[in-house]
Amino acid sequence: MPSPKQFIASRISCVAVLTLLAIVGLPAIPGLSRLIIPTGLVSAAPNTSVYESLVIYRWNLADVSQPLISLPDHIEPGVDLSLSYPMNQFEFPLFQSVYYSQSARKYLLMVISRQGRRARVIDLNAGQRRPDGGGLSFSDDGDNKLLSTQDGTVSTFAPLGDGELHCSQINSRDGIVIKLHYNREDCLDQITGASGRKIDFSYTGDYVSAITQTWGPEARKKQTWAVAADRSFTSQPSFAHALVSKHIPSNATRASYTTEMEASDLTLAAIFGGPGAVAAANGFEPKQLGSQYPLYRGDLIGDDGVLRRGHLSFAMHLYGNAEGTGDLPLYVPAGFTWHTSTPTPTDAAVVFYYPRLGHLTDVSVAVFHIADFHLSDEGARVRIGNIGGPGGSIGTYKHSHIEFYRGNTGGLPSPAARARLRIDPAKVFEVSREALAMVNRSQSERPGY
Repeated sequence: MPSPKQFIASRISCVAVLTLLAIVGLPAIPGLSRLIIPTGLVSAAPNTSVYESLVIYRWNLADVSQPLISLPDHIEPGVDLSLSYPMNQFEFPLFQSVYYSQSARKYLLMVISRQGRRARVIDLNAGQRRPDGGGLSFSDDGDNKLLSTQDGTVSTFAPLGDGELHCSQINSRDGIVIKLHYNREDCLDQITGASGRKIDFSYTGDYVSAITQTWGPEARKKQTWAVAADRSFTSQPSFAHALVSKHIPSNATRASYTTEMEASDLTLAAIFGGPGAVAAANGFEPKQLGSQYPLYRGDLIGDDGVLRRGHLSFAMHLYGNAEGTGDLPLYVPAGFTWHTSTPTPTDAAVVFYYPRLGHLTDVSVAVFHIADFHLSDEGARVRIGNIGGPGGSIGTYKHSHIEFYRGNTGGLPSPAARARLRIDPAKVFEVSREALAMVNRSQSERPGY
């Protein structure tokens, strides 16, 4: 079974990061290389930079008879840059989040200069106005942050499950409000405005593949724009999606994906999945899921010092491949003495009770998103269907979510009870010798997280 790390390829070189830091006048900040853009996006000569020909979509905030944004008939790749909002002399790409460097104690934001269309990283020291910030003011509002411009526009940034600050609302200087909504993967899902106008985003792999707008009287008008699938310029150093590089949040309780974690994930994948399955049970997702899926989804420490559980804290994801697109059988270990008879209607979840499972006794296992549910005894394991059932999967993203609980729950516990009863999947099963040997054999060949 291939290792999750065997698929990983770094998008940004260390040399490019250090060069960019010098260009934008920032010190070398640990961890920033996971976010910062390649130097090609900043230092490209005039007339050759992709930004100079970049189309910035125009907003129709006041005219409710028009869609929220004006889109061309044919949308080229690079939507994550074209969909931006004016911010003094900058354009702020709405797909970007505010990054906080714990070591440097700086809030940083990637923007595009409106004059010359060059990407740059600006320092948003809270409560201060700085020349490199273009007169922007960054302040606290409870758990949220407010970014205000000189003309009175205020953008609200809220922390999501990935631990980053994502733009959730923009109040224009004219009092017009647009709201940004995110899906369970913390990916920009919808933008809403006045009179029922909205923008919906569809994803395929790493990219926005379609944009649907609804507008007009009683929101009756609807149109979908397909994003061009031609990625011919991805080999150029100015490739737009290099902007969205995965990184581990500075407030993560686990700073790296270790050999032990990988061996644990390999073991769990072999127990619950078919050949080639990939498990994420130690807080880290495979990088191949794309820019919209965070790398780290484990425990976080809030600004108030309180531990906050992530989506993969005491839970695991199981994929058919590292890209999250594969179709594979789904299994549970033999030995359960009771199970719910049918999948739940919303999340296609089935609960199994084990008097003994792995190291533990008296354990319930809930498997969510089961496709084609059926039981087929295969000796040490029982096949229960396929990965990627309803509630958490779409055509281009298929996974199953598995949780372990103390005791016989008698069915799927309530969300509050689930949080209280969860057991860390990595603690249930001992790492297999085969998985550990596989990790050790490939140690020198794998790029790291």
